This record gives sequence, structure tokens and C-alpha cells, in this order.
Amino acid sequence: MKDKTKLINKVDSTTAEIYMYGVIGSGLDIDANVVVAEIENLRKKGCRNFRFYVNSEGGEVIQGSALFNYLDRTDIEVEWVVDGVAASMMAMLISNPKHKVKAAKYASFMYHRVQGSCYGNSDEVRNLAAMIDTFEKSLVDMMASRMKVDAASVKKEFFTDGLDHWMNAEEAMRRGLVDEIISGKNITSPKELLSSKDVFNFYNKQLINYKQNQKSMITNKAEIGKLLNIAEAEVNDDSVMTAVKNVLKSNSELQNQLKTVKDENASLKNQIGELNNAKVKSLIDKAIAEKKFGEDERDSYTRLANTDFELAEKMIGKMKGVERIVDHLDTEHESEEEKDWTFDDYHKKGKLENLKKTNKEKYNKLYKTRFGRNPQD
Repeated sequence: MKDKTKLINKVDSTTAEIYMYGVIGSGLDIDANVVVAEIENLRKKGCRNFRFYVNSEGGEVIQGSALFNYLDRTDIEVEWVVDGVAASMMAMLISNPKHKVKAAKYASFMYHRVQGSCYGNSDEVRNLAAMIDTFEKSLVDMMASRMKVDAASVKKEFFTDGLDHWMNAEEAMRRGLVDEIISGKNITSPKELLSSKDVFNFYNKQLINYKQNQKSMITNKAEIGKLLNIAEAEVNDDSVMTAVKNVLKSNSELQNQLKTVKDENASLKNQIGELNNAKVKSLIDKAIAEKKFGEDERDSYTRLANTDFELAEKMIGKMKGVERIVDHLDTEHESEEEKDWTFDDYHKKGKLENLKKTNKEKYNKLYKTRFGRNPQD
């Protein structure tokens, strides 16, 4: 036997949806015993609003009338939404003027005389006929109330000739059998349907898709719980939204921390660069001071130290400080004219200091001649 409870979907604590897709009957798609039991179970838990989605060609009179009478007397709010077909017994079920009826744009409705059959003795057959007459009279009265016409005209049009009377959603609303026509967002409307069976099969496929989507949603619910560290039973809009906000908040905090680390890293790099530059300069300055090489070679050794400080340090460390010959050479050779110059001549020509530096012996001699004593005296 099919699990009929799969057609019942509790939306929240006060509202439930029931899919009346298929044939009405005991052990069939829409079993009144199962539907009533499920409604009672939810009603006792405080659920009071029930929305029935319909796609049915009808079914058993006994099952249908039992469900009709239960919905008529119980203290729940009933709303019917005809997705595809509401025919025969199902059309009778939705005729109660207490209930609100909505229909999809391409929905179809069919009314005819109540039909039933039984196997038994003459009394049982007469009892069924009497029940059908009683039920049919109640339906005539309810349709007349909905359509705001007299019962006799309803009986004459729908319950006398024994024919099937079809109408579309627009006509049903015009005649008061439907309160509102709705446009489905997720159902593709049939463009060409040849019969009531075509309409029924089309919308029945929509239910199959719905069930598959529900199964996918359940799977996704478990995955969402794992991703957001929420127990599957606690996954709902509020818990997911709270978890997502926490993730976004944590992400924002991490981004701020990352920026701080990057800024600190850049500052450290600058400090390290400054320390390295100072270390290289100190190495080069010391080498020049120790006369290991001259100022003219500073840039070359600086580049080497910046590229490989340890190598430059080893090379410079192995160098010996020497006084370069160029530091002591006079770049200007003594001319023939200078050979006869006196101390005062060198002084006037601005070459006295150079003479003192390059030819100290001659300088001392000219000094003594000029001043009558040695420079040290």
C-alpha cells in the first residue's frame, strides 16, 4: 500500500498542505481514512489551516462523502487549490460554500450525477441508492448556494441528463464555483490538452517533480547543517541566517586581522631593509677607512654587499689596508723653470704646499735659505 502521508506537508505550527492527487478510495491515492487521521493528528497539535492541492478525476462515493462530511463539520479552515482537474467526486468535495476555492489558469472542472455501485442484497443496493440521492441533494443545495441560483436550475443543468459537464477555470469563477484564479510560478501551463486524462497526467507529473524537489531539499538540508555546524533537526531559516551572519562576521574579523598582519609585515620589511642598508654602509665605510679600497670603488662593493653580504664581508675581510701610491704622487712634474725658484716663488705660484708634500728635502732647503733656520726650529 502506498504511504499516503507523503502527500501531507506541514508548513508551520498552524498551517498544513495536503496533495489530493489521484483517485479517491480505500487503499487508493486519496484514502479518506488516512487523510482524516492525519488531519486530526495535526489539528490536535494546534494546526487549524489546511490547504488542499487538487488533481483528481474523482473516485468512490462512500469515501468521498465521508471526507466531505468530516470537512463540513470540523473546526478547521479549508482552502482548495485546483492545480489540474477536479472532476466527479472531487468536484463535489470542493463545492462546500464554507471553503475557499482557488484554481490555476488551465484547471478544469467536471460535474455529473453522483454514481456508485455495490455488491450485495436488495436492501444494500437500496441503501446505496438512498445515500446517493441524499448526497446528490446536498451537493445541489451547496452548488446553488455557491452559484447564487436556485437548486432546481442546478439540478436540471448538472444532475438530470446523466452527461459530463466540463468547464474551465474562468467559467467556473464566473459561475461562482471558484473564488480566485491564480498563476503558478513553478508550473508550466499545458499548451494543448486533448482530454481530462491529459490534464490529469500533466499535473500528476508536477506532483512527482514536487516530491523529488522535496527529497532534494531534505538532502540539501543535511548538507547545509554540516557546512554551518547546525544539527539537522535545528536547520531552519532563522538558524541558517544566524549561522551565515556569524560566518560573515568571522570572515570580516579575519580580513581585518589579515590586513593588520600585512601592514606589520610591510613595516618589518622596511625595518629590515634599513638595517641591511646600515650594515652594508658600515662595512664599506670601515673598509675605505682601513684603506682596503678607495671611495671610487664604493658603489661596486656596495652592490656586491647588497646582493651577497656574507661573500662581500669575506672578500673585504681578506683585504689588507695599504697606502696607495697614487695618494703620494705629484701629478705635476717639476719643470725647468721651477728648478731655479726660490721659496717665495713657490709661495707666489701657490705650489709651496705641493713642494712640501712631494719634495720635502728641497722644501727644507729653500725654507732655511729664506728664513735662516730649519722648519722644525
